[in-house]
Amino acid sequence: MTMWTWAGEAGRQLRAAGQDELAEAVTSLPQLSEAGDAVKVEALARSAMRTARRLVAEAGNTEAAVPGVFGPPTLFFLAHWPLAVRVGALAEGRRALEQARAAAEDEPAPHAHGPLPVSALETLVRCHANVDAQGTTEQRRELLSAQRLSGWESTPAWPAFTLARVHLLIDEGRADRAEAELRRYEHTATGPAVLGADGVFSMVRALRHQDRHTDALDALDRMEAELGLGDTGGAAGNPRRTALRRVIRFERARLLSWLARLGLCDAHRAIGLLPTVEEAETYPRLRSAWVEAVENLVCQGSVRNDWRLGVRVTTWSRYFERVGAPRRGAELALAATRLAGGRGARWVAECSAQRAERLIRELGGAEEIIGDLVEVRSVVRSMKPIQPMAPAQNILEFLRAQRTEDVNPEEQAEQVNVALAEQPHDTALLSALGQVGRTLMLSDAATEPQWRHVRAQPGDQRAALSLLETLLHDNDTAGVRNLVSTLAAGALHPEGDGARSVGAAQFSTSR
Repeated sequence: MTMWTWAGEAGRQLRAAGQDELAEAVTSLPQLSEAGDAVKVEALARSAMRTARRLVAEAGNTEAAVPGVFGPPTLFFLAHWPLAVRVGALAEGRRALEQARAAAEDEPAPHAHGPLPVSALETLVRCHANVDAQGTTEQRRELLSAQRLSGWESTPAWPAFTLARVHLLIDEGRADRAEAELRRYEHTATGPAVLGADGVFSMVRALRHQDRHTDALDALDRMEAELGLGDTGGAAGNPRRTALRRVIRFERARLLSWLARLGLCDAHRAIGLLPTVEEAETYPRLRSAWVEAVENLVCQGSVRNDWRLGVRVTTWSRYFERVGAPRRGAELALAATRLAGGRGARWVAECSAQRAERLIRELGGAEEIIGDLVEVRSVVRSMKPIQPMAPAQNILEFLRAQRTEDVNPEEQAEQVNVALAEQPHDTALLSALGQVGRTLMLSDAATEPQWRHVRAQPGDQRAALSLLETLLHDNDTAGVRNLVSTLAAGALHPEGDGARSVGAAQFSTSR
């Protein structure tokens, strides 16, 4: 029995017992989690747990509430999903790690009160993989040892553990072994039913890591045909089918884009399947696939490489940095560097390479990605120096006079930075850098020269307000506290600080 089968059966029994709210929660929570709707998952799980606890209190014990279904496994199932959606669809790493570890430690034995349908231990394994897929293999292997998994083999949670082992093999560089493990299940009577669509996606990943992209496409085609996913008629009312079709589109676009880059298929096939950027925005777990596909198509000249694409990739890189998933963050920062290099955006490329380098320092097993960093560093060094479009004292006036259709925030940022090299304490230029940095989602990089000025001249109120705006844009509460302390210290010792306000000019990247 799989988790999905367990949820369907539990829902039927709960409805038969008149517990429609709990039945809806049990069947909907896995679907909402897969869709990445963390807000609805949290609200539904909390409401269902309140109802469940009330029933327990009224019945006097969990087994009497709804015999045969409403017991500890159901309670555990309801409580499982708020963390599972964060680690799954939202791809959180270190931000969820302590909670995942605590949940795994508190988890009952797999058969203590009946077979558990899900496992916090598997969530912890996935969380470690989010942090650093290649660098956490030892921790995951220990968590997936035969001793730790003893007793789980006959529970609905077992398929998830099986696939966790498959992904561990891939991350250890043994994708062929992972494929062999999946093939072994294919040749058993219950294998395909047990591993289901998630098993196919795992096979696709194993094949892709062996550079067998055509075979991976064939696997997706077979699954789509067997499950009838090509017919979109019933998808709207079936969240599970919608989610599967979504993952297929992302994976197919990634595979076809690579084949197009190699000249083995028409790029238009990949472009036609490429999900929208808004869809990738909604599902963090799928963003890496989208960026890979787009970067491949940019290399073919099939997708426009402009500053807006750079902003999106940078935003996602910073998201993974914020949730403690440094490997994904570094990979997207490297992609942002390559894309910026392709369009000649030197400052963005430099900032992105610095972000990648900072994140790579947090990784283990980083030999390959360090090689990628060396390559992009070489690309940045080979870029042409920025030529000023006007003297430093006139650059803001020049940029404000540009026609709307000529405004390019990346170009503006470069011109402001060139001017700041001559006039590092010009408040108007620092304010302009903060504004354009926020537009490009590089506000953290823009704060560096702003901080230098504010520390040197804490009496410059305009500069301090501009820095504050940048820090608030990033929700940098630690930075705000630091700024308050810096200004307070400057107020206590104003003599000799050279404070001078030059009057920040209005500067905007969009008009």
